[in-house]
Amino acid sequence: MEGEKLSNLAVRQQLAKISGTQPDDWFLCLRQRFGLTEVYRAIKDQLGAGEIITTPYTCITAINPIIVSGHKAVYADIDPTTLSTSQIPEKLFKAKTRAIVIQHTLGIIPNHDQLISQAKSHNALVIEDSAHALLRFVRDNKNEIAADISAHSFGVEKILPGTKFGGAIYVNPKLKISHPSLYETIVKYLTTLPEPTKSLAFRIKHYRFNNAILQRTPANIRPTLRHIAASLKILEPAVQHFEQSAKQSDPYTTNEFVNQAILASLKTLKQNYARRLASVKYYQKHLDSQIFQSVTTESQPLLAYPITFSTPAQANQAYDVLTSNGYFIRRWYSPLLYPGPSDNSLYNFNPSKTPIAEKIAPKTLSLPTDLPNTELAKIVKLLQN
Repeated sequence: MEGEKLSNLAVRQQLAKISGTQPDDWFLCLRQRFGLTEVYRAIKDQLGAGEIITTPYTCITAINPIIVSGHKAVYADIDPTTLSTSQIPEKLFKAKTRAIVIQHTLGIIPNHDQLISQAKSHNALVIEDSAHALLRFVRDNKNEIAADISAHSFGVEKILPGTKFGGAIYVNPKLKISHPSLYETIVKYLTTLPEPTKSLAFRIKHYRFNNAILQRTPANIRPTLRHIAASLKILEPAVQHFEQSAKQSDPYTTNEFVNQAILASLKTLKQNYARRLASVKYYQKHLDSQIFQSVTTESQPLLAYPITFSTPAQANQAYDVLTSNGYFIRRWYSPLLYPGPSDNSLYNFNPSKTPIAEKIAPKTLSLPTDLPNTELAKIVKLLQN
């Protein structure tokens, strides 16, 4: 790509090498949400504003790109064994359905043949959200990437702890044939994203330091201090306060600092996934309780290992026990559209229309998968006591 940084090319080359794809099919963005916004914006420009079928069991930053680009989000319920949508009710497909989103929640990738077949039968694009499954894809029977767009993340609390910023969008070259004008528009938008401003670049570079300071403040005032730091443009948080109101920052691509962090961390990806897979197998072997059950029985390298309790109260009690013993336990996605909209109407969202997601969210905890077995044994013991 003309005029690009060598580090940008180096990242794309590594992404292609690891995934068995081509560098020219990868495009970098500062956050995954920025890249998806450009994709949705291109869809609107070429196909018209419409509806995107997605899941409520997700982060609000995955929905904002749909809304700010001029589309309407429509929500399909989840399968409790995968925490993602396995089948979309036919009534949700309309003439204005532009795409469906396949989300690999916590890295769980089930068989999505039925979903993809549904999308094709309605002439809808397939957008794969691999934020929790870096460089893992749904593939067809020819081992080719099945989605039209596949979005990946290097951001906070994702697979690679050495990165805090950065996203990557894979644009399937098959779009050149099926939707040539759309393909050209997506590529144009993604390749013309500006680099971060000096102020933003400063916040990116000092994120670790500033966040570490905040983490050492009393827990009861930490959210307020974090909000003040973000308002004063001292900290660039994972989720901005205004992002809970269907708004979003201006989109950017990566810079040299982010590219170098990605390149360094990608070297550890194979080892990282091996550790996570071993953790999943450990949990599957040792976790056994009458008050909670493992969500998935498949052995995959997960970002975190989900367990669902009989009641929200039991989940809350387990959360308190584990966190008081120093373990980082995710409460994704409770509330739905995490960390929750300021107004559900801004998101066309009614939780009662996705009852499985509404019921399972407050009862689910996600356990760390990046720890040695000695620590996993302590977690299991705490859960079973």
